[in-house]
Amino acid sequence: MATLSPEQVKATGQLVLNSLVAQCLGLLGDRWTLLVIRDLFLRRHRFEALLQHTGAVRSTLANRLKVLVQQGIVYRNPYQMSPARYEYRLTPKGLGLYDFALAIWSWEQKWLGDEVVDLPPVLVHRSCKKPFSPICKCLSCDEAITSNSVTNRPNSAYLATTRATNFSKRRSKISAGSHTARDGSLFHATDILGDRWNNLILGGALYGLRRYDDFQRGLGISTNILADRLKLLVEAGLFNRVAYQSGPKRYQYNLTAKGQDYLPVAMALHKWSERWLTQGERGNVILSHHCEDAPVQFVFCCSACEGVLHPHDVTTAPPC
Repeated sequence: MATLSPEQVKATGQLVLNSLVAQCLGLLGDRWTLLVIRDLFLRRHRFEALLQHTGAVRSTLANRLKVLVQQGIVYRNPYQMSPARYEYRLTPKGLGLYDFALAIWSWEQKWLGDEVVDLPPVLVHRSCKKPFSPICKCLSCDEAITSNSVTNRPNSAYLATTRATNFSKRRSKISAGSHTARDGSLFHATDILGDRWNNLILGGALYGLRRYDDFQRGLGISTNILADRLKLLVEAGLFNRVAYQSGPKRYQYNLTAKGQDYLPVAMALHKWSERWLTQGERGNVILSHHCEDAPVQFVFCCSACEGVLHPHDVTTAPPC
């Protein structure tokens, strides 16, 4: 891969910092919010069930649910009148995150295997009654989308704004209860998405950043935080650390297959953001599949029958 010029590094950093994915994660919040959304798709609707499966403390869970309700992603549905009791259901805006949930499930099942907890080992498509893995497919050519088949370019019609402000205020510290705080081999998707710096670094790599200095200059990350997060991402198997200079020794960080497979997660968030955050307006980046220059249109399909996957048509056990 060609070395990026300082101007290219700066431009790439701005694309990542102001991307729709960054804006989306600024809205969704931290790891606990992402775990709540995961569990709602797994039909865990009541507070006590969410408390048990997310591992959040009661006050944290109550706060995250309140914010999700305020953002129109979740609504409170009464299931008992005396005393009043409520369960939490996804709105159409929340259900729009289903591709994102499928992409996380697929990534964790493929790369964590038996180490995955609180996720169903098998999903079944009700339409064909078969177990499946979700496949991200281009609507134009009907091919599966991979990191090597997608390119990105700046959107010339996009006007720079401060849309990433909320994202920039998020806490960067890894929670003591997270998997990364204990064991890099148990590095879940929520540990990427729920930590600002992990997400920016991986996003930068997907946009073409490779060298330590390029990550630091392009993304504005302090050297101690950058060194810590790169070490975690290498230990977790998302990057390979390769020397490109011997005197003094310098390294670049190349995405592994595991790191490249994170792309559908990012693309699902990008798609949701265009629908719900910008009301169809393109963000600062246009993603294209190799079949055409137009912005890529994609869906997640069943690997067994190739039908489009919908929340109501997927179960965690074979249909009766």
